[in-house]
Amino acid sequence: MDAPTFFPVPVLEAWDETPTLRGLRLKLHPELAGQHVAAGQVVHVRVPGGEPGIFALASPPSAAERAELLVKRGGRVADAVIELALEGAELHVTAPQGPGFASDDARGRDVLLFATGSGITSIRALLHQLLADRTGHGKLRLYYGQRDLLDFAYTDDWDDWRRAGLQLVPVASQPGPGWKGAVGHVQDVASAEAFGGVRPEQTIACLSGVPGMIEGARAALARFGLPPEHIRENR
Repeated sequence: MDAPTFFPVPVLEAWDETPTLRGLRLKLHPELAGQHVAAGQVVHVRVPGGEPGIFALASPPSAAERAELLVKRGGRVADAVIELALEGAELHVTAPQGPGFASDDARGRDVLLFATGSGITSIRALLHQLLADRTGHGKLRLYYGQRDLLDFAYTDDWDDWRRAGLQLVPVASQPGPGWKGAVGHVQDVASAEAFGGVRPEQTIACLSGVPGMIEGARAALARFGLPPEHIRENR
């Protein structure tokens, strides 16, 4: 396999999305932006001279040259990227790669989204794509799991998502004081509420997160009657 080609990309903005997740906004060259064709695609990122890591794009293809990443602190590559990636700095980035999530077949269907941890990155990109065209869709429901309130990303967007038609179900697995939402694992919460009343034969599900969640969600959706070909995943 040929080694990926890296391009210098300027950092437009960097911010702390949560105590452990750092948001980055990059400006892609038009040639790179033109290869961002599906929500859930990934890019290889490295600091100059460093080793690369793979990160999902948190922005949809419609964002064009402005691409967003969500980088989790604690890994060697991620920490090097975070340290360098201040406004005005440059990272080395490949063109967007991978199939991502196909969204065309969501038309006329209910859509269930499952995300845990930094898996919210690719689901957020898909969500923005789906919310931009709600005319042909049924229910749109997101089960988003983190450990505690402080771990949830993009909370500033939640009200906008809900106003645009998303049914959002935050789920905390280890909630601290003050948590008033669902508790446990996203697949168990979704199963307990019959997946929000969607019809299995008219529903697709998109999953992104840790393998345990994806396997558990697949099993729960199968018991619910969702055909396996209606399930997409982006680990």
